[in-house]
Amino acid sequence: MKNKLLILLLCLFFARGFSQQPNPLAKTYTYLIYHKLAPGYTIQDAIPIEREWKVLNQAAVDEGNLIGWHMMVKQMSSNPNPAEYDYITVMVSSEMALKGASPAARAKIYGDSVQARLADLQKRDRATAPVVKMEIWETVDAVFVPGFTPEKSPIVVLDLIRLRDPAADWASLVSPTKRLAADRVKSSQLGGWSLSALKVPNGSEKGYSLAVIHCAATMNAALSPDLAGSTMPAPEAAKLRTQQLRTFDVVRQEVFRLTEYTIYKRPVEQAGR
Repeated sequence: MKNKLLILLLCLFFARGFSQQPNPLAKTYTYLIYHKLAPGYTIQDAIPIEREWKVLNQAAVDEGNLIGWHMMVKQMSSNPNPAEYDYITVMVSSEMALKGASPAARAKIYGDSVQARLADLQKRDRATAPVVKMEIWETVDAVFVPGFTPEKSPIVVLDLIRLRDPAADWASLVSPTKRLAADRVKSSQLGGWSLSALKVPNGSEKGYSLAVIHCAATMNAALSPDLAGSTMPAPEAAKLRTQQLRTFDVVRQEVFRLTEYTIYKRPVEQAGR
């Protein structure tokens, strides 16, 4: 487990899905760990370090202590401060607590020099791309293609959302919105879709409280309208779209590429279940 700043975050926010979670309906938490490259360093310097963390986190996944871990490199953002951070590491858990690889698993990886090698990894990590922000998200709902893997759907479009009216009944829109996404997943337009709610830190100054992700093979597929390939009648879909626009305000959109990730070795649920 990555032991960097405080201790922290999780699932899809987003996320249950792209971390290859076994049951898309089970409650999951996504820890988003934001990294900013230190002066003079590039993403190519950070990737080898994250690959070392991947080995440790894969051991945690194999032991059932984590659902998944992955690294997402930012490609584009509507953030007026584009230099705020450069990439995100994501850790997905079935509870709002993180469990890393066991001492036995770490010893299998590092032999008799566990403490020294972990300390060296943490030192290099902090020097290359220190953590600048963390968030914990709880998955509200999600749908992913059977056997989802980031390799087949490496593009992630993230919409950070605020409610136009804090008292709005947004929960009633989750099921029909998921239905549209499930149609696109079943037709292979999307690899996955997820809606998550921000748990910590959360406050009105944050500017957003919900997040939606679309995972796809290409940017075009990820950004296609949700009505593409839908079995929902056009009038019903148009009404839903109006309700969405009246309820949700996308305050930030970002595009990522999944570059490193652990593998969940048990079967995933089929789309729409």
